Amino acid sequence: MNIKQKIKKSTLFNKLIYSLNKRSFSRNVQFKDIHKGDTCYIFGNGESIKSMDLNNFNDKISIGCNNLFLHKDFEKLDCRYYQIVAPLIFLPYFKYYGKLQKNDIASVYRKKIKSLKKTLFFTSIFNKYSLVANNIYYEHHFDKPGPDIKNCDLAGSFSFMNGATDAMIGMAVYMGFKKAILVGVDYTFADNNSMHFFEKGRGTEKNEEKYNDIFFNQIKENIDLVTITTNDYKSDTLEHVSYFDYTGKSEIYQENVDIILASDLEKLDKMRLYKIS
Repeated sequence: MNIKQKIKKSTLFNKLIYSLNKRSFSRNVQFKDIHKGDTCYIFGNGESIKSMDLNNFNDKISIGCNNLFLHKDFEKLDCRYYQIVAPLIFLPYFKYYGKLQKNDIASVYRKKIKSLKKTLFFTSIFNKYSLVANNIYYEHHFDKPGPDIKNCDLAGSFSFMNGATDAMIGMAVYMGFKKAILVGVDYTFADNNSMHFFEKGRGTEKNEEKYNDIFFNQIKENIDLVTITTNDYKSDTLEHVSYFDYTGKSEIYQENVDIILASDLEKLDKMRLYKIS
């Protein structure tokens, strides 16, 4: 199949997706500029969250992602929006980082989504038939490469689906927030490690995944971004402020077993993707 044939096939497939799901996409129009001029928190899943008290971040609307709702203090946040961008993640088996895994965490996710009625969840349109609830909204990139601010439309082509952080930032732009304060987005730290807050221990391996200036220069024309670091780190890509300087509180490190239920950690451990125990 040559390039022209591939493009034509892709175009037809995307037209079919839109046609079949037009009503689902149109639901998202209500969120355009809904928080125009406001400031929000964007929560990643980085290890730095282990040293932070989430009670210090309940003064603004939060956008969360992935495993954040497993944190014992999650409901102390005003987390109104949540991104789970991975397609087909609620099937019995799913492919993650190139590995086919039994999906032991899907039941935990469904239970959380059902219980968190005040949080609106956004996920890939390809999860539509395996995840249905009143607080679920669907999104799709329609093969638009990104993230690209010209395709930042939750009700159309949302090119910010390369990862959860991209999706949360794109969502904040679409919703009209003028500023986002990043918490636990350790990819923005200089020489950050690769650990997550739900993994055991402290990270020692340098994380090669980092956001570059090209991405942020594009985004910062539409929204101000500040990242909160732990005292050991700075950011070489964004304006940054330490946790102590932002909150006036000292860091207190907690292990994963102190902030996540043992039953949830057990299911994460079965996935064999992270260092849980």
